[in-house]
Amino acid sequence: MIIIRHAWLNLKRNRFSHLKAGSFILLILLIVFSLLQIYRMATVYFLDYREQAATVVKGVQELNQTGQANKMNPTDYERLKNLSYVKKSQLLGQGIAASTLAQPKEKDQTTTGFYSFPPDQTNGNYLSVTMLDNDSLKTLLTNKKEKLQGSAPLKENTCVISRSLAKANKLKLKDTILLGKKGQEQKVTIVGIAEFSTAEWLTTSSTVLINWKTGTVMEGTILQTISNVMFQLTSKKEIKNFVKDFKKTKSFKDFSLISQGWSQGTLQSVKDTIDLLFNGLIVALILGIVLIAVIYQLTVKRRQDFYTLYLMGMDQRTLALSSSLENVMLILGITLAAVAVSQQLSKWITGEWLIKLQKSLTDQEPFVDWLFPHVDQTALGLNSWSDYLGFIFLGLYLVITLLLVNLRIAKIVREPLQEVAKR
Repeated sequence: MIIIRHAWLNLKRNRFSHLKAGSFILLILLIVFSLLQIYRMATVYFLDYREQAATVVKGVQELNQTGQANKMNPTDYERLKNLSYVKKSQLLGQGIAASTLAQPKEKDQTTTGFYSFPPDQTNGNYLSVTMLDNDSLKTLLTNKKEKLQGSAPLKENTCVISRSLAKANKLKLKDTILLGKKGQEQKVTIVGIAEFSTAEWLTTSSTVLINWKTGTVMEGTILQTISNVMFQLTSKKEIKNFVKDFKKTKSFKDFSLISQGWSQGTLQSVKDTIDLLFNGLIVALILGIVLIAVIYQLTVKRRQDFYTLYLMGMDQRTLALSSSLENVMLILGITLAAVAVSQQLSKWITGEWLIKLQKSLTDQEPFVDWLFPHVDQTALGLNSWSDYLGFIFLGLYLVITLLLVNLRIAKIVREPLQEVAKR
């Protein structure tokens, strides 16, 4: 009891020096614990999104000798789409079609298409045409609802054109445009005018959006250069079953499947952020230990009660134990405060980051059903060595503090009069 009593008296007696040193140490612990919590939560988010990406399979059609995609039967796509383990799907075709419409020119851009024209089609005016299934059209244009004038082209022989194309040719809703070579023109009615984000794969100022029914009617008019499909499964365990069903389908026999590799570029920025956080965390841990050692060294040197109590008759053991208990209580209080505040701070920071990340992923891959990661205490459990960094840091903090205090006491016991003389 005497040790506890002396420890409590020491805390009261040195409250001002503890307040000053404790404020600096609290700031250091806040930074370290916040970075540690943010890093762990960001890692959980990344792993969750990677698991979601692992359920997505993409198929890219190999082009024939003329540089075009082979004909595909949409019925085969519908059959795969209706499989019980398929959560979401997308059918995409891209190509070019002859047109008399003027192509708009953007700033610092003289041409707008990004397709390679076949050798016999290098002359003339062409527009890029994108074909999507109806569900994908709804998804894309619903996400851009505030930038869409009109409706999605869900009926046959309807289309949505870009705002810049409409402006360059003075087109409006319900106008009819002709696509195809002279004598093979196909009439298409404009039902929507949209402005697409430059962050999307769909970006081109002359884009014409149509559905697959219209694309089938215009089969001889569109020179299709890209054809791919995307299927999001209910679980990555179903990939083997899906591959078997996919390969059995006649229309997809010349498609190459891409599984999780497609998401590496999409999630690379998240991985880079996590690596940067980890590097910052290591630097903070090292600097934190050094700064704590310096602060405690200066604080201990200025304390006068060690040699005063010793000269008043307190033995070295009681002095060392009471001082150690005093610092343990101080460390415990500072740590609890730092943990409580850092948890709230890290939740706010990672919450804001997660919202931006979700939006970025949706913009990059609008047809994938991205779900917000659910983080609980189980997910933040001690699963890797990096999860123990906080305990290692606290252990070093405690050892350094107790070591400095006891070394100081030992020096006073050994040379008490010299210490008095220095004062």
